[in-house]
Amino acid sequence: MPAAPGISLPAPGKYASPDLPVNSRYPVNTTPNSARPSLSTVEVSIPGHPYPVVIGPGARRRFVSYLAPFHLNRTVWITDRNVAGLWGDEIRSLSGTAAPDLVVLPAGEEQKRLATVEDLCRRFVQLGVERHDTLVACGGGVIGDVVGFAAACYLRGVNFVQLPTTLLAMVDSSVGGKTGVDLPEGKNLVGAFHQPRFVLADPDFLATLPERELRSGLAEVIKTALISGPKLFTELRSFVKRHPDLQGPDLAGLIESCVDFKAGVVEKDEREGGLRRILNFGHTVGHALECLGQYRTLKHGEAVLWGLSAALDLSVRRAGLDPRLETDIQAFLAPFLTAIPPLEFDSGEVLDLLARDKKVRRKVVQFVLLRGVGLPVVTPLADPQILIAALDHLRDRMRAGAAPEGEDREIRD
Repeated sequence: MPAAPGISLPAPGKYASPDLPVNSRYPVNTTPNSARPSLSTVEVSIPGHPYPVVIGPGARRRFVSYLAPFHLNRTVWITDRNVAGLWGDEIRSLSGTAAPDLVVLPAGEEQKRLATVEDLCRRFVQLGVERHDTLVACGGGVIGDVVGFAAACYLRGVNFVQLPTTLLAMVDSSVGGKTGVDLPEGKNLVGAFHQPRFVLADPDFLATLPERELRSGLAEVIKTALISGPKLFTELRSFVKRHPDLQGPDLAGLIESCVDFKAGVVEKDEREGGLRRILNFGHTVGHALECLGQYRTLKHGEAVLWGLSAALDLSVRRAGLDPRLETDIQAFLAPFLTAIPPLEFDSGEVLDLLARDKKVRRKVVQFVLLRGVGLPVVTPLADPQILIAALDHLRDRMRAGAAPEGEDREIRD
């Protein structure tokens, strides 16, 4: 039976808010003769659907043992061409079967659309996927979001697990159950909350990740560090200083800290009714820029990095962030921002996209801003002139290829 269009089946610390608990961590034993460091686990204790996130080198090799307790029928693996080309043999080994069902999608953010979900669901029908089978999302954020959404829709919901292969997916998108796709009108406008059975975050996958993708993933680490508190932000700055290439044996610890913080937030607000909104820091403008670039010019994390820069600017203007602290943080962002391809935009176009953002309430954009490191605050910004001033400032910095130097700005109450 032919495959559906577009897809193929190849041959065989200290946290800022005291009500955010630190999740329990405990070591997972590895093979006795292994020289690898112990794995760690963060439990995402969502009522009715708790699940573990296993973090560390070699975590992927725990797949069969974590799947076994569910007594599920079979697995169907979904990945993209980049991952399949680098890790295809490993995927077949991890599945525990000689010839696993493996569906390969084209790579890229442009695959994050409704047509891809339809193609996947048609392929599942052709493969005879049943309700008690399990979909395995093995890839970056696009694969996790698309497969998770397909899992939420197919047969009104089937199991899925996450094996993230990018830094961005490990620290953010694979955890918390947000799934979905983009529309031409905006980012992540169609989706569902659908939690995975478990997540295996293995930094070994990052050894084959291009430097640009690593920098993109670092955006979510920076975001988490800024909203969680000084401890993680200090840890992050120290890591970057020690490892300019963003690779190092202590990267797993950074991943764990980010997952730990996000789990504590998601446990209290799974559906983003309140607290979880703080995880959108930097994403409001970031998503608009990503859409303006038609999901090709900027990687998601690159757009978020510029979104963080804009949010810091707005934080000085509206949230009382100390300009000296903002300048310090912008200086930390600068080397990553200068490496991002330029994007020309009109501030009015960005405003139009912001009006369609899923965080809009009563036609007012809700921004996550900072009063300080670890002190996020959700702030409605109804005055378009403040937004235009910040966006014009951002565009000028993009053109200059550098972060701001602490220029004078109008600060309003």
